[in-house]
Amino acid sequence: LDIMGYENIARIWIERRGAEETGDTEFHMHVVRNDRSGTAYEDSIDHLSESEREVTGLVFALAGYLVHEVSETVPFMLLDSVEALDSDRIARLVDYFEDHVPYLLIALLPEDAQALDDSYHRVMDI
Repeated sequence: LDIMGYENIARIWIERRGAEETGDTEFHMHVVRNDRSGTAYEDSIDHLSESEREVTGLVFALAGYLVHEVSETVPFMLLDSVEALDSDRIARLVDYFEDHVPYLLIALLPEDAQALDDSYHRVMDI
């Protein structure tokens, strides 16, 4: 989240609650924000902006992909509908994911794709 430039989000994590052996497990997401004075407070995921929610979901998806070594079976990741992010954040996201995913495919609008480095292979027509 740091590289995405969301300065007021200090930390996000998932807490597992319940008995794993009985299957009565629930997951709770915690969001800690900083106010302008730097004081930390817990907030609700309901208060995240659309782009903050989208990036949070992508970060957790990447974490699961890496922790469970999914790349050994599925060496690619496909991202679509990331229009909630601005072009600069999309470029930072792609750069970060590229370091962790063998093959990354991302569907972008032409104006969002302009923010990416020219070294990325692009398919413009199908």
